[in-house]
Amino acid sequence: MAWPRLREELDVFEGAVLADGQPSWVLHDPVRNQFFRIDWLSFELLSRWSMGNAQAIVHAVARDTTLHPDNDDLERLVKFLNEQQLLASEDPKTARDMAERVAKSRSSAWSWLIHHYLFFRLPLVKPDKWLERWMPVAALFYTRTFLALTLGALALGLYQVLQQWRDFSAALIDTFSFQGLLSYGAALAVVKVVHELGHAFTAKRHGCRIPRMGIAFLVMWPMPYTDTNEAWRLHSRRERLEVACAGIATELVIAAWATLAWATLPDGPARSAALFLATVSWVATVAINASPFMRFDGYFIVMDWFNLPNLHQRSFALARWQLREWLFRLNEPVPEVFPPVQHRVLVAFAFGTWLYRLVLFIGIALMVYHLFTKILGLLLFAIEIFWFILNPIKNELTEWHKRGRRIAQSGRTHITVMLLLGALALLLVPLPVP
Repeated sequence: MAWPRLREELDVFEGAVLADGQPSWVLHDPVRNQFFRIDWLSFELLSRWSMGNAQAIVHAVARDTTLHPDNDDLERLVKFLNEQQLLASEDPKTARDMAERVAKSRSSAWSWLIHHYLFFRLPLVKPDKWLERWMPVAALFYTRTFLALTLGALALGLYQVLQQWRDFSAALIDTFSFQGLLSYGAALAVVKVVHELGHAFTAKRHGCRIPRMGIAFLVMWPMPYTDTNEAWRLHSRRERLEVACAGIATELVIAAWATLAWATLPDGPARSAALFLATVSWVATVAINASPFMRFDGYFIVMDWFNLPNLHQRSFALARWQLREWLFRLNEPVPEVFPPVQHRVLVAFAFGTWLYRLVLFIGIALMVYHLFTKILGLLLFAIEIFWFILNPIKNELTEWHKRGRRIAQSGRTHITVMLLLGALALLLVPLPVP
């Protein structure tokens, strides 16, 4: 078998230090503008890829470093590179496999709708040159002077709102109308555009390229988005955090100044606009963007802050393993070893995320049922419930089925079944009526 070649246009640059202290690197695919974090062992193996022989590469890494790789490590790396389409082999079998993957990815319009009606993106502009032209103006908003003025505006605005609380609450109640809903929609559009510009200008300030901006559709609701994938190039964790926090910080700035504007302006359209901007900014920041349970800003902030890439996937795998151990005590190897406290926190985070998504997806399903015609609404409701709630449960039950014999032989299973039957019996026993 011919040794697979790496694609020549791939780029590798130094990444952040991983949680276990080892260095990391980032592998960049410029064609798709995708970034892959690789560990020290993978980097050393790739550095010697041109040797063209598995045994020679493994031997060279063991000789030149303190690492001790084997052929299995190299096979896993080759599999990863192949799955991510980072190889450029002329092997007919490889080309055929890639063609089959592409064919599978080209699903029908109906299948595409099922998978993407909840969220999909539509790129519209390439803003990099425009951002560079306006960067001197945007730099004024990163100064200590502007920060001090904003904090002062926030403190004064909140004080004035407390002093005028009766007027504020009455004005807020008056917005609960069809016209108010339209005004909130307009305010949300403005806030989200500025939010994305905050991400874009901050990334640009740190030397990143912004290849595209566009519209993302969340349950058919349009929201602007910015491609800041090049933040992966930033070696400094602080700089990556600044890019991730920029959207929330921008909304908080809008909220601070809009709150002060409402408190100081006379009654009229300007004061009403300030109220909509302030309330939308506060609510959107706290309820949506700051949440780490979905892949919004809060998730990436938490991921970078604790240096845990792929936080959802890793915590979910850990929680699934922990659930099986609690229920069946299978004594399977843990997917990833963490310190005890961090292990418990990640498991609790995964279960919290599942509960949050359960409530959210049921709410979205009910929303689409009521917003669309009954037949379409019922269909989308069924898709939502199956794909995002029942399908993950089915996948986990499939894993239990694969372990059926071991589960049946486990003593912990008997205790679990007895507790489950006891809980069901309690539910079936009628409560005494006073």
